[in-house]
Amino acid sequence: MQSVKYIGLCAAILTTAACNTNQMPQPVVKMNNALHADSVAPYKNLYASPFTDLGPYHEIDTMDFKTPKENKPIEDSIFRLSYSGFDKTHGYNYRDNLYPASVNSQSRNMITWLGHASFLIQDGNGNSFLTDPVFGEFDGMIGTVGTMLFDELKRLGPPPVGPEALSFVDGILISHDHYDHFSNDTLSKLGSDLDIFLPLGMQHELDGKFNSVFALDWYTDIEYKKNKIHFVPAHHYSNRSIFDQNESLWGGWIINTGELKIYFAGDTGYSPIFKDIQNEYGDIDICMMPITAYGKHYRSVHLSPEDAIKAAQDLHCKIFIPWGYGTWQLGFEHVNEPLRRLAYAAKELKPNFKVRVLGIGESFKFTELL
Repeated sequence: MQSVKYIGLCAAILTTAACNTNQMPQPVVKMNNALHADSVAPYKNLYASPFTDLGPYHEIDTMDFKTPKENKPIEDSIFRLSYSGFDKTHGYNYRDNLYPASVNSQSRNMITWLGHASFLIQDGNGNSFLTDPVFGEFDGMIGTVGTMLFDELKRLGPPPVGPEALSFVDGILISHDHYDHFSNDTLSKLGSDLDIFLPLGMQHELDGKFNSVFALDWYTDIEYKKNKIHFVPAHHYSNRSIFDQNESLWGGWIINTGELKIYFAGDTGYSPIFKDIQNEYGDIDICMMPITAYGKHYRSVHLSPEDAIKAAQDLHCKIFIPWGYGTWQLGFEHVNEPLRRLAYAAKELKPNFKVRVLGIGESFKFTELL
């Protein structure tokens, strides 16, 4: 059953790879350091994962965070990718988590969550950034065929704003090339008047023409409009098809405004990298951390809520913003579980930072919490 259910998705991946006609955009500014050169791919994580089997690793892994009304058993099927034994969206209403977005190009020191890994970050200098913008279904045949076969690949609802409302954005920060984080289709709708920041190796996967394209190695940076943009490691992997495993890097971004540091983790599992990042850049003011898709074999490359809290403590964060929940059902957990598990973990671990949970489309002025 497990092998059969992936045949349709693999066919889509093969088709995507075979039909990949991406053209190299205008010249790319590449920032390498001693860690990597273009010739070292496939890339590797800096550390081994502490999660080497299916667990459980802690008492919290055995807890059930579903309510009785949400616990709807279902049978396995070739049309389920991450089978958990229950309907992962039963009792969840996407629109209950959707806020009417109020995006203003003149806003300062504002963060708006646009769903999954997509944030609008507006600094105090009048600059605006988008992280991992994916405003539709997945790109190409993965989206066309995959969403026909597997519910896990379908969005649970539309984004709170469309690309037309974000024409003022200056830069796009992309963490890695997985389909829920990188969409050439979304980038094309955002327009060409953009600067793109992406991991080393991903420049070959980018379609279209933009103002500038910066491909960064881990622990390199770019001076950009009164900010310094740093690319830092994550514990994850990359691939766009079955033929390009780890041929581009993956990681997180730090925007250093000169007054504060804003960190977007990208997809990552827990490892000593967070202590390394803190040692390199000092305490982080705002940490935007994923808290989903951590079940079973995913735990090595995704943060559970308690892992995210531990990572944020390593970073000496002041404000913790969780993300990833509620837009897709890509993990093994119920869609409502991550936030409940985060609340439980925060109560048990008592971290010394502020947790700011956002609804999809919700904005907040982060300087008011610092």
